[in-house]
Amino acid sequence: MPTYDFLIYDIQDRICSITFNRPDKRNALNTRLLEELDDALDTAEADDDVRVVLFKGSGTAFSAGYDLRDNPYTTPPDGQKSWRLNDAASALRKISDRYLRIWYYSKPTVAQVQGPAIATGCYFQMLCDIAFAADTATFGHQAQRVGGVTSLPLWVWMLGMRQAKYLLLSGRLITAKEAQKIGLVTRVFPPDELEAEVQRLCLDLAQHNPLGTTWLKDAMNADYDMMGLRASFPMHHSMNAAMRMSERGAGELSLTDIVFGGNRQERPEGEP
Repeated sequence: MPTYDFLIYDIQDRICSITFNRPDKRNALNTRLLEELDDALDTAEADDDVRVVLFKGSGTAFSAGYDLRDNPYTTPPDGQKSWRLNDAASALRKISDRYLRIWYYSKPTVAQVQGPAIATGCYFQMLCDIAFAADTATFGHQAQRVGGVTSLPLWVWMLGMRQAKYLLLSGRLITAKEAQKIGLVTRVFPPDELEAEVQRLCLDLAQHNPLGTTWLKDAMNADYDMMGLRASFPMHHSMNAAMRMSERGAGELSLTDIVFGGNRQERPEGEP
């Protein structure tokens, strides 16, 4: 069984658990963690004994998104102070390919969200087939307050136009119960019941015929593809890359203001 610096990889009862393990950083996704995740996904997919892949976060958060000090999404390549279009386009294409890998993964994927799932942390639970959350969890994409196109196009498909526009244009955070109401998560439970409910679900999924499960996922994903979802990925990652060349005007928020400054939304909207 593989060992990693920033992931915990474990298999029990045909369930492969992949746990983001940077609790002191609210499981922020850095470059090394993402490289390890790619390897973990390869390993689990090649293992015939694995029937379900479960994503979790250690500590109090699922994931706060990308680590702004070290990641391939917001950090320019080594030796550069700013992005160039060629570099940005290449980086965003690789990031989009990782999203697609999880969305089209051949085995069922489940997210267990016990705390904040913010920005790319929210992306990862969206990419899973099923997401169970504690009623203390929070969701959203505060970084969208700087403007620009999301690298993940799933928002409109999953939530509908009204809710997607509201969450992305405003950058508001919402509670788990509000997230369930609009379709952002599947089910919500009290924190002390979450793990048992996730385990019960995964054990059920692990009993299913693996080929039948893969074909069912393929068929449902194809329904969205025929409506244009797959084609929207390159448009989103290309426009996201191009936004890195734009200039920020006076008085406009930066990522640093939102993540580390006083412009964070501390209380999420919706029923607690």
